[in-house]
Amino acid sequence: MLADHGADVIKVEPPTGELARGAYPLVEGESIYFATHNRGKRSVALNLKSADGLAALRALIANADVLLTNYADGVPDRLGFGYAAVAELNPSLVMTHITGFGPDADWAPPVAFDGVIQAMSGIADLTGHPGSTATFSGVFPADHLASYHAVLGTMLALRERSLTGTGQLVPVSMLDSYQTLMAHEVGLVAEGTPSTRVGNTVPGAFADVFPARDGAVFISPLGQPTWERFWSALGERRVVEEVAYADSLGSEYEDLRDTVVTWVAEHSVAEVCAVMNEARVPHGPMTTAADAVTAMAQPHRDRIREVTTPSGRRVSTPAPPLRTGLVDHHLTMRIPAIGEHTAEVLEPVLEPDLLMRVLEAADSV
Repeated sequence: MLADHGADVIKVEPPTGELARGAYPLVEGESIYFATHNRGKRSVALNLKSADGLAALRALIANADVLLTNYADGVPDRLGFGYAAVAELNPSLVMTHITGFGPDADWAPPVAFDGVIQAMSGIADLTGHPGSTATFSGVFPADHLASYHAVLGTMLALRERSLTGTGQLVPVSMLDSYQTLMAHEVGLVAEGTPSTRVGNTVPGAFADVFPARDGAVFISPLGQPTWERFWSALGERRVVEEVAYADSLGSEYEDLRDTVVTWVAEHSVAEVCAVMNEARVPHGPMTTAADAVTAMAQPHRDRIREVTTPSGRRVSTPAPPLRTGLVDHHLTMRIPAIGEHTAEVLEPVLEPDLLMRVLEAADSV
């Protein structure tokens, strides 16, 4: 995200490349996952288990605005670049540290990734149909939400630095970030009424996914005015006149739902959406991932960016969602090769002898 919007992001990775370079899915040995998350960065290859590698890292830190790491809690301190050490090197540095559970989380597993967080968050327990098992998301929401909080925390810390002149540590917990989605669950549990799985319905609202002739549509006529427009569009004047939205989940709920089920089943998805559009009722056709990606590529959306991998392959990735003035000016669509920029990044900050040893160590792998 920061690289997309103009930041000079230097990725420090081992001389053999970081683990994500081999992450699924692969196309002829190159990771689409890695390409999606590393466009526009410069790569520096360092062996952080060697004295020379750590010396080079310290030189980078001394000249940086931000140090961002997702090493497990305690690892930066063991390697010699915990916050106390880097603040001494560079008092204005903002260090953003993403971990699974935050600092000093002795109660938690020592290592975490998205699936671990989904499992422990309680959110998977709310996902699925009644009677089913807890269900993970089909994507990596915990990873991404922690990243968004990391970017926000970094920017807030940089703003504070502009006022005070000093940096700070920004700890980001993946679990804490993901559990911010449990907006009403905290209060419900405190009241002794925790939620259960409700499938595709919405707690407290008349909303669901309804099968059509050739697919399905999510419909949610929220609020009295929309409720009246919805039932008028279906030709059900009795409901408009006799059932208020506030009573939609009451004794008539099953009959009302059956009426919608029957009406939607008699129409195609396009027909249902046309009626809902005309009545200004919130709705959305259930869309496959493949169809959604195809729609992203349409000119009126322009939500796909092609990037070039180290081999020259072109890979499609999601475009930056924020369209600020910086995006088009600064966005680079290249994925760095391992250590591609080591020399150009380190030459201004290292003594020649140390630079030569670092480059030789990277070339020897």
